[in-house]
Amino acid sequence: MSGNTVEEWNAYYASGEYRQHWDYSHPSSELVTFVAAGSWPPGAAALDVGCGAGREAIFLAGQGFHVTGVDLSEEALRIARDRAEKAGVHVEWKQGNALELPVPDASVDLVNDRGCFHMIGEEDRPRYAAELARVLKPGGKVLLRGCREVQWEGQKFVLVTPEAVERHFSHAFDLSPVLPVQLITDSMPEGLNANLAVLRKK
Repeated sequence: MSGNTVEEWNAYYASGEYRQHWDYSHPSSELVTFVAAGSWPPGAAALDVGCGAGREAIFLAGQGFHVTGVDLSEEALRIARDRAEKAGVHVEWKQGNALELPVPDASVDLVNDRGCFHMIGEEDRPRYAAELARVLKPGGKVLLRGCREVQWEGQKFVLVTPEAVERHFSHAFDLSPVLPVQLITDSMPEGLNANLAVLRKK
């Protein structure tokens, strides 16, 4: 994995610093649109990988999905559990690594990745792509979003480019066009300059 250790992620969440960088009060418009436009079976299974404090996993649960949220940080999952309880929805929260997902083979209809892939180093990206292919049912889809360009000094994100999407996912997935999008957070209403792709397991 690129970037931070488990201890560093826990510290960001325990201190509340996450609110200053990547927290958001509402599910993203791109996820809402993706769900609305899809044809999902009743009780479809969704996986939010790198779910953080749980906002989008909670949204998916509210739409009738059976949701699993996976994150490295126990502190993030503690916040997510509290939020889910307040929202009155059930999500199965699991502490785990995106490179070794605690999810059975071919059990998921939808994977939500909002900023997980851009935290994974180039050397680990083939393993991540293989894990998504492993857990998805045939025809299952991934909503993939991540940073497309360097915006500030010291930025740690590994860019999500059309070339990276093609290189790592084309063997197991049919790919949509890679389109620009702004990832909005409460602290950054102008958004993170990102790319979005929809991947469909072959």
